[in-house]
Amino acid sequence: MAKKIILLLAFLIGYNYSNARQLKYPNIFPEETPFIHKGLLRTTLTFATGYMPKQKINNLYLTGNIEYYADSKISFRGDGMYFFNSMNQDKTLKQNHSLYGGAAWHFPKKNFDAFVGLQTGLAICQLGTLYQNAPKSEIAYNPLVSPILGFNFYAQNWFHLFVNARYNIGNHLSADAIMPINELNFSFGLGFNIN
Repeated sequence: MAKKIILLLAFLIGYNYSNARQLKYPNIFPEETPFIHKGLLRTTLTFATGYMPKQKINNLYLTGNIEYYADSKISFRGDGMYFFNSMNQDKTLKQNHSLYGGAAWHFPKKNFDAFVGLQTGLAICQLGTLYQNAPKSEIAYNPLVSPILGFNFYAQNWFHLFVNARYNIGNHLSADAIMPINELNFSFGLGFNIN
């Protein structure tokens, strides 16, 4: 784990050094991000899959986000996920919707925009028939923390392709059962920009 942290820090320091060179020598190292700039507003809507490793179940979601770029390197982002169903036979969850808010750090190069971020969120969960102690289980509002990473590829000023991965960390907290709702989510698709 320590090696991974050291490698990440070395990468960030090297990346920031290359940006400092661009500022010091703008003719030699020109800015290469015509699509990624302060004031960019982008949005997405797509399907996402999720895998809950503790329960070994796969889930399907409709997910969307809206993101505002405070500059070409920092953005503020809100995400939402609407739970459709589990793709497994056992119905562990009846509901598992979530909302998130947080920030992302971007590493833009030409049309390519890689990013990492951290969001806090709220999961709206209800257990399915597998865990219910009563005929109708209660809905629980559960806090989440979610690191995210991915990239955007801008082809035009008004649209982009994206790939996102996130890992939700949290617990379902209700009288029915307390269980981890940790989940790895993956989504990709086409998004739109307002410049």
